[in-house]
Amino acid sequence: MSSKSAPEARLRGNWSLTLRMSVFVSAAITVIVLGVSAMMYAELVRQLHHREEAELRDDLQIQRDTLEYLTGKRIPSTQWQYEWREYQEAHQKFAWQLRGADGKVQAASANPAAFAQALTNPVAAGKFVRIETGQRSFLVLDMAVDTPGPEALEIHGPALGARGAVLRGAIDITRNRHLLDAYRNKLSAVVGIAIALSAAIAWLLARRGLAPVRAMSREIGRINAEQLHARIAREDWPAELRALAGSFDEVLARLERSFEQLARFSSDIAHEFRSPVNNLVAAASVTLARARTPAEYQNTLEVVVEEGSRLSRMVASMLFLARADNAEQHVHPELLALGDEFRKLVEFYGIAAEEQGVTLTADGDCELLADPLLLRRALSNLLSNALRYTPHGGTVRLLAERQRDGVMVAVRDDGAGIAANHLPHLFDRFYRADAARSSTESTGLGLAVVRSIAELHGGRAEVESSPGKGSTFTLHFPQPRGTRAAAPPSRVPGNTIDEHT
Repeated sequence: MSSKSAPEARLRGNWSLTLRMSVFVSAAITVIVLGVSAMMYAELVRQLHHREEAELRDDLQIQRDTLEYLTGKRIPSTQWQYEWREYQEAHQKFAWQLRGADGKVQAASANPAAFAQALTNPVAAGKFVRIETGQRSFLVLDMAVDTPGPEALEIHGPALGARGAVLRGAIDITRNRHLLDAYRNKLSAVVGIAIALSAAIAWLLARRGLAPVRAMSREIGRINAEQLHARIAREDWPAELRALAGSFDEVLARLERSFEQLARFSSDIAHEFRSPVNNLVAAASVTLARARTPAEYQNTLEVVVEEGSRLSRMVASMLFLARADNAEQHVHPELLALGDEFRKLVEFYGIAAEEQGVTLTADGDCELLADPLLLRRALSNLLSNALRYTPHGGTVRLLAERQRDGVMVAVRDDGAGIAANHLPHLFDRFYRADAARSSTESTGLGLAVVRSIAELHGGRAEVESSPGKGSTFTLHFPQPRGTRAAAPPSRVPGNTIDEHT
């Protein structure tokens, strides 16, 4: 883009909608008015030319018929012929010449002087020619005259020639030219006024039509952080603005939920951090109150390590979620065999499941394009939750199934289940369906991490549960067919299979 066009583009981008609509409407009306005016003017010119040519052709036809009839008959012209000739010549409207085959003038009307320049110009036989001579305009035509022989007849002077004579006629069309000039001038003035009026009317209509936009802008301008509950959609908006207002209200609703979630998240962080910090401070304070035995100091250090580990896991999970929310968490997909991944998980969690009296099984084997470390972390979180809430004698199953649009991976247990009112919030951060069931092993962020991992792969996380029947947590991963990707994984802190969040 040139240096000149760039400022022009910026200028057009800064135009108001009112000005843009006014310019567009005015331009459209201008094109229409100019087009109609041009068509009207062209039609008037065509009709005037047609009438002029018809008039000249008729005049020449009358004159030729008269000459051809009188040639060889020594009879005078009739009265109407004299009257017609006198009328045409008196008004300087029509003039004619009879030229022989040699080009010499044999006869002419009584007014050749006024038409001399028009009659002496070369003319193609049978073609109308328009001639401009200063202030006057003429239309000229040559017409053949069929005379039967060398006989002569005196009409206004010289005798007629023989066969091959040509009758040349001319009519004065100056008046029509002046008429066209006057019409063109008036039409130009009318078109100019029409364009100016159309521009003014277009601006007024555009301003009036955009009044609801200004009203909506004022309403939006009154909304602040304390009024995110306000909504602007209402029935009296125009149809186009109702859709815009609805979309804006949806944005406000999402923003309101985000603010509420942020406020709740901040409160939850303070609450979750307070417990381990208080435990650390309390353990240290009690230990320092008096001299302790080495065993008591060891117990205190174990409490410190446990609470410190809990804080570390919580911080690691929060950093992971923060990176995922800000698109800083990178995914390195590899083509994985889920059967192999399930086998590693079963081996790792088999001992814990056996100690709890829970049966851990895996079913299904298909390929999945995913980041291996992130996938293991998500499944580890789901398995940890399932084992934590599955009673003695229960069963936890790992399932995999290829579907039409991707791959489904699920963790199913037959534990106590979860009430329906908790299901929409299970993947929220720090949400616990039963606060009494929380422990130092859980940070309340595990399911939030699971959902973020699924979304990082372009998939989703879902849960189905019924009290007394157990729960099924499902991860849906889109799987492009025929896609193979292999890249060295970038280990993220805390992305190990044995980290429970």
